[in-house]
Amino acid sequence: NADEFPITSQFEKSISAFTMFQSMLRLGLASAVSLAPLIACAGAADAKPSVMSETIRVGEVKAAQDTWCGALVAISTAHAEGGLAKSKPLSSDIIDAAYAYQFGPVAFKPTWAYGDTTFRTTKDGALSYFIGDDPNYNDPGFGIGSYGDRNYPNLSNRSPWVKCTPEIFAIQVFGNTANSMGWVHFEAADGTTSKVDKTFSYVRDDDGNLRITVHHSSSPYSW
Repeated sequence: NADEFPITSQFEKSISAFTMFQSMLRLGLASAVSLAPLIACAGAADAKPSVMSETIRVGEVKAAQDTWCGALVAISTAHAEGGLAKSKPLSSDIIDAAYAYQFGPVAFKPTWAYGDTTFRTTKDGALSYFIGDDPNYNDPGFGIGSYGDRNYPNLSNRSPWVKCTPEIFAIQVFGNTANSMGWVHFEAADGTTSKVDKTFSYVRDDDGNLRITVHHSSSPYSW
């Protein structure tokens, strides 16, 4: 048994050291817990957090659609006053500001579009749709004004849009993306009116602006 004594003593020393370590650990944790409120309070007093709200609000969706309508009327007015020289640069700036072509393809299906050019996933396709003047698409330019004599695509006797009013039936918000669906009512200077089915999808960009990622437009079905 004498040979076992040193082993037992060593074992007991290890147990004692472990017990002491546990006590110190508990003491340290207890101290940390007791100091936590003080640390938190000090941090809260000094902190000046920057808060970014990514969730899109319903009012922002309505404002974005009102802005789209205002932009369309502005394009039509510019064209009536100065032709393509005035309306085309404006249209380009509006597309850059309102759509998400800078980030990739936009799912844009215009009303007056058909065949191989039905879907306008690039900016040049969107610009042609709004103002025409691109042989790759052969568009009359919806933003110029009413359909006139309806001889598509060579429309004549057109009248500029003077009024554009959204009528939204549904808005869905999912964090920093949102969808809206409804009608948009158009009125030209000569009294011509038009109603179009519209679906828009938006995403909030890094600057906080809503950008259009989906724009589907079609004429209401009639029997």
